Amino acid sequence: MKLQALGFAMLKAMAASALAGMCAISQLAIAQEASSKDFPNRPITIVVPYPPGSAADNVARPLTPALQEFLGQPVIVDNRAGAQGVIGAGYVAHSKPDGYTLLIASNAMFAGKSFNKSLPYDPIASFQAVSGISSTSMIFMVRADSAIKSLADFVQSAKSRKDPITVGFGAASGQIVAAMFAQKAGVAISPITYRGTPQALSDLLGGQIEVAVVDIGNGVPHMNSARLRGIAHSAKSRSSSVPNVPTLAETLPGATFEVIIAVMAPAGTPAAVVERLDKAIRAALARPEVKTRYAASTSEVAPLSTVQLEQLLKTDLPQWHALIKSAGIEPQ
Repeated sequence: MKLQALGFAMLKAMAASALAGMCAISQLAIAQEASSKDFPNRPITIVVPYPPGSAADNVARPLTPALQEFLGQPVIVDNRAGAQGVIGAGYVAHSKPDGYTLLIASNAMFAGKSFNKSLPYDPIASFQAVSGISSTSMIFMVRADSAIKSLADFVQSAKSRKDPITVGFGAASGQIVAAMFAQKAGVAISPITYRGTPQALSDLLGGQIEVAVVDIGNGVPHMNSARLRGIAHSAKSRSSSVPNVPTLAETLPGATFEVIIAVMAPAGTPAAVVERLDKAIRAALARPEVKTRYAASTSEVAPLSTVQLEQLLKTDLPQWHALIKSAGIEPQ
């Protein structure tokens, strides 16, 4: 009888515990729903995992004034650079999933497992897609006084010298394109990683490296000032911003890579909050002044809804991993 009573007591305690757990989950769901309806009621932070002046920064900042207007709250850009985007992305991945901390990310970051054996987050599972915002390409830059005048010169120089040419980049996208070039051209390069694109360009101007692979938006101003020269870029077709610069594919068939930049939130962010953000972001991208500023930085406005961005990640991620592998990049 004592054992039977003890069994009933244990069952009763387990039932009470389960009921308490269900109540807690229900209360959390109610709290999240109430919070979602009230969203946003305080400032929103957009984390750019690269320095000011980078491609990610250049697409985040024109977006914020219009976004503030549509959301009715301040939108703050927070640059958290380092480790080719890992520091900023890790910060957002571990932030509260309430829609108040967002990330500017790119397709190269989504394929992060191809670069890093161990990351403090999962490039896909740790995030919730919100909106696609723009696209750009990478351009190979040399100093105006460089003997390298074209991509053919670059290949010839790389093949004829004993020591590999130093090639710098400040983002994973640049690393992919540089490695892809080396693999398709059959040459050796000495890759130099920087904290961000501005730092890579600074060393190129100073003569510390011979070539830099940067986003086209950062490259064009230096070309216009005649300090640097663009010799090839990674888009599928020539850009209206630099019509005289050939594509990589004109010399190396199949060597194309376009960077998709998107807004992501921590995984678990309520669907209603994601929907609110997505609508506001796409409305902001439709503003003429935003389009003008994107065009000035040679970025293309490329709005993608949450569903479209999720589909893009699902279909394109295997291709990005394959591209990185074929480019000879090994996870470190």
